Amino acid sequence: MFLNDNVLLMYIYIYRYLFNLKKKVKNKAHVEASICEAYIVEEISTFISYYFEPHLRTRINRVPRHDDGGEVHSNGLLSIFSNHGRPTPKNTVRGRYLSEIEFRQAHNYVLFNCDELRPFIK
Repeated sequence: MFLNDNVLLMYIYIYRYLFNLKKKVKNKAHVEASICEAYIVEEISTFISYYFEPHLRTRINRVPRHDDGGEVHSNGLLSIFSNHGRPTPKNTVRGRYLSEIEFRQAHNYVLFNCDELRPFIK
């Protein structure tokens, strides 16, 4: 018997939710109270983090996952190329060429996200 995809996704969601609830249990003698307390602490900390100073890192204003350290001052270059980058790992395939679709997507990205070109787009 095969389950419908929606039912399978529902079970995955339920198991994930139960896993998160089980992680919140600190006092095994009072499981329900422990889950409620952890939930309330999480809600309160989320709520009050909106009122912290902007330079304090919280769940709400954390640094993006792939942040490489901010922007570099461009030396006459376009602003789109002023971000830090990471070197390619040695074990990756080098010399890969972009397909026509990938090239057009990269070209459009540069055109639409470069501040210096905005007057020409309008």
